Amino acid sequence: MASVRVAVRVRPMDRREKDSTAKCIIKMEGTKTTITNLKIPDSVTGDSIRERTKTFTYDFSYDSTDCKSSSFVSQEKVFKDLGSDVLKAAFEGYNACIFAYGQTGSGKSYTMMGNPGDAGLIPRICEGLFSRITAATRWDEASFRTEVSYLEIYNERVRDLLRRKSTQTYNLRVREHPKDGPYVEDLSKHLVQNYTDVEELMEAGNINRTTASTGMNDVSSRSHAIFTINFTQV
Repeated sequence: MASVRVAVRVRPMDRREKDSTAKCIIKMEGTKTTITNLKIPDSVTGDSIRERTKTFTYDFSYDSTDCKSSSFVSQEKVFKDLGSDVLKAAFEGYNACIFAYGQTGSGKSYTMMGNPGDAGLIPRICEGLFSRITAATRWDEASFRTEVSYLEIYNERVRDLLRRKSTQTYNLRVREHPKDGPYVEDLSKHLVQNYTDVEELMEAGNINRTTASTGMNDVSSRSHAIFTINFTQV
């Protein structure tokens, strides 16, 4: 597995975009993503053609605009490409991270968390983790200890999403451990025995997240969130 891989994903148009008869300016083919500048007419020639379209190459280019299209990329496909390697790294003893970046309404929460019946990367990774743990412990190959934590960063303050609201949940301090690196002081860690435990904590944390209506999204996640799984083979 490469140390860093980059994937881009384009979502379906929302109702506001459809109502305004917006046009899709993104085209994906293989690992390439092409963006078209509609302000430049398609009748131009010469160097202006290169200005009208810009093509970028990534490790993965996911077209999720139309679920009826043969090129549609599902949540399952995203997990197979990205999440399966995270699981593999965890069982080989390596740290792994999936980082979602994009403007509000671009589909970050959907890709990472998903919707009921259409799980995102984090639930699928957790489910796969416990499936492998169950298989390993069934034959007494090893025993495992799994803890999770969930925080958000909003207005430059770090908040514990898995602790009841109090003054202690706000403005937690980020510290530097000489061996383990950065950590959040007093962040709660919760021991989990199975995927159901993780699912309940994820739901509780998501309810506690800071949301607000924006022009792009009525329930936009207004904070950065980090869901951490500490997985130890005993």
